[in-house]
Amino acid sequence: MVPLSGASDLHSGGWPVVARQFSDDQYPNFLDGNVLKVAFVGIMQKLTEAFDPDGYSHCVLPPSPQVSTWKRIQSGKSCVAMTFGGWVPEAKNGQTFRGTLVFSVFLLIKHRRVDDLWLGNNELWGFGTLGLIAQAIGYLHGEAVPGLDATMRVTRQICPAGIDWLDEKSALAELEIQIEGVGLDTDVFTDKLPDFLRLAEIWTVDGSTQPQAILNVRENA
Repeated sequence: MVPLSGASDLHSGGWPVVARQFSDDQYPNFLDGNVLKVAFVGIMQKLTEAFDPDGYSHCVLPPSPQVSTWKRIQSGKSCVAMTFGGWVPEAKNGQTFRGTLVFSVFLLIKHRRVDDLWLGNNELWGFGTLGLIAQAIGYLHGEAVPGLDATMRVTRQICPAGIDWLDEKSALAELEIQIEGVGLDTDVFTDKLPDFLRLAEIWTVDGSTQPQAILNVRENA
């Protein structure tokens, strides 16, 4: 049992060292993010297409954004931000894990008039919250995820009220994006495994062992 009294109780000697059975190239490595990273970057790409970076700043939120982070975002121009929400497993998962990827997208704008916060104005990049919501849904819902054989769905849209750090000249809209039926991509690892170049078998006939038969799998083996 690992003690919980503090970091000083943790030491390298407490973790058993187990010899790896195979060579390094025969172990899958998912540390690059695999399908999660592909989905994250794919949604970022679609948001960049929907909201021109010349008029909107794009940022990735930390897992637990502080008030200071939101205030810093609010102090700039209109912003499109996103973060990862989780990977919810399907109700019946067998040996292969599959689930729904959940992302949150935030649209933050500023205007001098309350009406403009909703409806926008005729100024350059003067769109309102309603226009931004429609734009995001139009570009995301039902669209293919770049790099994945999957489709995005907008499953929730709200405009949260009563946020202390949000002044009355700013508006915030939140959308929840889901990608269902996503499993890890293991093909990238099987493609890297060493080839089986030859097949060999030994026959036994009437108790007598016959010469070993070796078949080349590839002509250039």
